[in-house]
Amino acid sequence: MQQASHQIAFHDRGRVSRVPGIILLGASLFEVLGMMHHPSVQTTDTSRAIEQIARFSTWSAVIHGALITLMLLIAYGFVDFAVRRGLHRPLIRAGAIGYGCGVLVMVGAALVSGFVVSGLTSLIPHETAIDLQIIRQLLVLCRVLNQTFANCAVVAMSVGIACWSLDLCGDSGWRRGVGLFGCLVALVPGLALIFGQIHLDVHGMTEVVVVQAIWNVAVAVLMLRRKVYSA
Repeated sequence: MQQASHQIAFHDRGRVSRVPGIILLGASLFEVLGMMHHPSVQTTDTSRAIEQIARFSTWSAVIHGALITLMLLIAYGFVDFAVRRGLHRPLIRAGAIGYGCGVLVMVGAALVSGFVVSGLTSLIPHETAIDLQIIRQLLVLCRVLNQTFANCAVVAMSVGIACWSLDLCGDSGWRRGVGLFGCLVALVPGLALIFGQIHLDVHGMTEVVVVQAIWNVAVAVLMLRRKVYSA
């Protein structure tokens, strides 16, 4: 009976679709590309900042909309990864919860940066000094919200990556190697945030995305080679 069950399981693994792995790999690479084209304000003067925000408002909406879509596609790939590893495994369940929460919070950060800020500058008048002061205060609030969401999201996603990586470390070969690398990927951004070595502005967030994308690609390769299953 056990031998028959093993054969059935092996047969099912052979029929697993490669699509989620391809999606995870492609979306991770395109997310890096999207962050490299992320618009940013290059001045501290409120009037010039408003002009810059208005100038790239459409492009900002396109980029942030694309980044949100890519984050959800990456999450889809990781859902398939978690199912293949086995949702009955505690670390896999914990990782799915942590990473899923991180994605949802990061979507909030993207909405603030890509849509709320542009909406404020276009809807609120800015002819007088008082108008500019009000907008400046609201933009500061948006920045605080964006940074808070981003910090929380990176920590939550790092926790998810750490849990999945620890689970992979229990295996051997390439899975263990990817697991060990994932532990570093999860640990470094968290420590950098705690000790103030990184701030999640456009540059800092791009660095985090690049590091996470490397691990994502490694997991995608395991999925494409059908090497995700536990030993």
